[in-house]
Amino acid sequence: MEIKGKMAILLVLTLLIAASFVAADPAGATDVTEVASSSYNLSAVSPGQANAQAGNVTELSLNGTGITTSWQGYYGNITGTLILADASGNNFYDWNVSTPSGEVYASRSNAVDWSTINCSNSSEVSSEETYLGQSATDPDSVSKTFALTSHPSFFVGATNLSGCYSTHAYDNTGGQATGFWQVLLHDTTNTVYSTILDSSVGTGFNNQPWNFELLVGENGKDGDTTLTPYYFYVELQ
Repeated sequence: MEIKGKMAILLVLTLLIAASFVAADPAGATDVTEVASSSYNLSAVSPGQANAQAGNVTELSLNGTGITTSWQGYYGNITGTLILADASGNNFYDWNVSTPSGEVYASRSNAVDWSTINCSNSSEVSSEETYLGQSATDPDSVSKTFALTSHPSFFVGATNLSGCYSTHAYDNTGGQATGFWQVLLHDTTNTVYSTILDSSVGTGFNNQPWNFELLVGENGKDGDTTLTPYYFYVELQ
């Protein structure tokens, strides 16, 4: 009985140790390739006209379009594999992922501390606005963009997150009320932009079927054209 008891304890400890490795942190995305990039062409917009007549004063109602100087959008599809492997990368078994679920993350850091990841707080949002050259009152500020807190809960590694500052990227209707969730995270040092993968989401902003759309901050104020590297991470389930 004593031997059986020791074996039972050993089995329980083995299971506990194995369980501790199940909730893996997001991994760096491989084969990140820029397929295409474009921006709205304001010069192609024809100006409206009004007729002037001497002696008149005329009330006008004008509508104009500008391009944000604070945001970059990424979109695309994900291919991937779920693996059962040892620490040396030897696969015991693997599964192709045809309808991915999980999250895509982007950060200006290539060393995100996933053990401290959490929802961005108001102070961290303010710091990100400062980095982007924004005021909180700007129409496209971080706080006005990520103004929701109703995203679905999700795990980052073993951390369950809900109620974070969030928003939706647009679908093919020019709006979005259910999917393409954008969630603002922080590891106490770095801002991490994330999007929740959802196979039930329909067509993307340009009428094409995309697995993900991801909004990230970029400071283009005062004509700044400096390129900012973002590092991408994926957590497939």
